[in-house]
Amino acid sequence: NGGVAHVHQRDPERPELGRWCDNQRARVGTLRPDRKARLRKIGFVFDPLEAAWEQSFEELRMVAAGNGGVAHVHQRDPERPELGRWCDNQRARVGTLRPDRKARLRKIGFVFDPLEAAWEQSFEELRMVAAGNGGVAHV
Repeated sequence: NGGVAHVHQRDPERPELGRWCDNQRARVGTLRPDRKARLRKIGFVFDPLEAAWEQSFEELRMVAAGNGGVAHVHQRDPERPELGRWCDNQRARVGTLRPDRKARLRKIGFVFDPLEAAWEQSFEELRMVAAGNGGVAHV
């Protein structure tokens, strides 16, 4: 599991351990510090939703790194449909997205508005045509 201790109560192989793990997550605020430290040491996932967001962000960061700094994936992407759905969810939640997450997404070139980005790309292409035609944009 790569040093990550993540088991949930619906784990078909270990339902009792999963319930115990969920109890530890629910009690994180009152868990004894030594126990919390021991759980952290083995990579226990206290917040599975946060861990899932980080995992998807890291995957998107890798896409952006290999795509000229553009982090654009859509849900119909045949290679990454789950990441595409995650990206669409981030776009849909842009108004309620935590500021730190929004900033991190912007930093890797995340496209929040694909239609706006497509318009800007086409405009830039037309501007280049006009520049090469003595200032006339005729295509």
